[in-house]
Amino acid sequence: MLILTIGGEHIANLEGNLRIRNNKRIIWIIGITVFLLECMAGYYYNVYVEYYHSDGISRVANAFYVLYSRNPHLGAIGFVWTPLPSMIDLGFLLLYPWIPAMATKGIAGMLMSAIFASLTASILVGAFIKRGIPRLYAVIFTLLYSLNPMVFIFGFNGLSDAPFIFFVILSIIYFLNWVDEHKLGNLVVVSFALTLAFWCRYEAVPFAFSMAIGCVIIAMLVSRNAASPNEGDIRYKWSWAEGILTIIVTPLCYSIILWVLFNMIIMHNPLYFLNGDYSNTAQIQGHLSSSIYVAMVNTPVKACIFALKKILVFSAPLIAILIIKLLNHRLWRWDTLILLGMFISIPMLQVIMLVKGTTLGWLRYFMYVFPVAFAWLPYELSKVKRKWVFIIPVTGMILNFIILSYVITQPTIAPDENTFLKNTFKQHNQTYYDEKQFSDIAVYLDENYPNSNILVDSFSAYLIILKTQFPRRLYISSDYYFNEAISDPQKYGVSYILIPKPGSSSVISVINNAYPNLFEHGAEWAELVRDFGSKWRLYKVIRKTGGNIQ
Repeated sequence: MLILTIGGEHIANLEGNLRIRNNKRIIWIIGITVFLLECMAGYYYNVYVEYYHSDGISRVANAFYVLYSRNPHLGAIGFVWTPLPSMIDLGFLLLYPWIPAMATKGIAGMLMSAIFASLTASILVGAFIKRGIPRLYAVIFTLLYSLNPMVFIFGFNGLSDAPFIFFVILSIIYFLNWVDEHKLGNLVVVSFALTLAFWCRYEAVPFAFSMAIGCVIIAMLVSRNAASPNEGDIRYKWSWAEGILTIIVTPLCYSIILWVLFNMIIMHNPLYFLNGDYSNTAQIQGHLSSSIYVAMVNTPVKACIFALKKILVFSAPLIAILIIKLLNHRLWRWDTLILLGMFISIPMLQVIMLVKGTTLGWLRYFMYVFPVAFAWLPYELSKVKRKWVFIIPVTGMILNFIILSYVITQPTIAPDENTFLKNTFKQHNQTYYDEKQFSDIAVYLDENYPNSNILVDSFSAYLIILKTQFPRRLYISSDYYFNEAISDPQKYGVSYILIPKPGSSSVISVINNAYPNLFEHGAEWAELVRDFGSKWRLYKVIRKTGGNIQ
């Protein structure tokens, strides 16, 4: 009898180990598959088509300045956007001397996005399996999410969305693990996931606030595992909630304070990232003349309606979860309120910014509700007793796949994402030709002025800087004496000044601000050398400015 018992335990252990190995194999296969698919798509656009998302390639440029500018230093990474995506790009850019395409083709940014897209797929399929969802369903759900066209695009375009989404999903998964298990380690993961999400995007702040509220709700109103001497003692529960909040928000608050200090010490303005020369507010001012955005300024109702329309195209997974909750008699529970709070937290920030006139409300800014709802799905399905209910979220994900496949074909709804379709199969839009001109300018400068010091604002010229073979001869915005070189180019050895045509909504140039008439009318101290399609002009510095800023 003892032998049979031992033999049975041994077989059970073998089966358990085999199950764990199979689960790990599935996680690895899904992650590697998504990574390879993202890299293939990224290679097609970045290398074959030579089309890059402007914000994605500018993230690569920020990292490039740290290593290969005239004055290499970590502060060159910039103080407008939180720097984690560009910090990761730095690792790939170390290969630039041997693989120039890491910078010139934006491969560093593409790899960064693809890695986080694959990590997201891995943790999602792992979360489904851990929650006891059949492996087939786990794979189907994960692929329906990862290959959704809206999500897939952000897995190779070099933007900050892929890492941000990864950390948001990671925080939700471990938050829900804590809800069920009450293990301190889960909260620690949540706190650092929220912190790293902040170092990717500012939207982490309202999302972290919603999660902190969720923790308080669980601690005060839901949990029955507090191990208190008097389980109903409100003071004990509040002290427990305080401890949870301390774990959750301390790293995030420290990061926010650190970011403000960096801005104050280095840029001499603690809120430089909000109101500096290159801040989001400064970048969008030229776009806000549109009647659509003007109508929403100081009009919360119109801003909410605008946001709701954007949110609805991503809402099928949330609706599916709410239907499951209704069928499972779990709709009127506190966790439903927590889910809805997380769901609306990031869009509410956009509503506030629309009312204040500080955002364009692009579709991708509302995309985050999709991964938030989807990350909740493994937890909700684990509470389902009737397996036929699984067909509801499968249907929701398929419906969302169809909706977003249509949405990205509509330039009026998703102009940012639609540009990828417009630059497919050798069909190009104006953005492609504008960026192509940057390559032509870089080639011209390399061929004619390889040893001349050229002053240029990197905000608009980032592609020129990435494409040139001699980046150290350029005076750019992150260099130590850039502002002084603008005031007295000849004193700082500047031979030429390259400036964009002023007036465009997407052009910010402190050189143009200093010399507003230079592009159109020239100056006594500068001679026009080359006009690049009436959009860029190269001037030769022939004498001192004399201190007369025109």
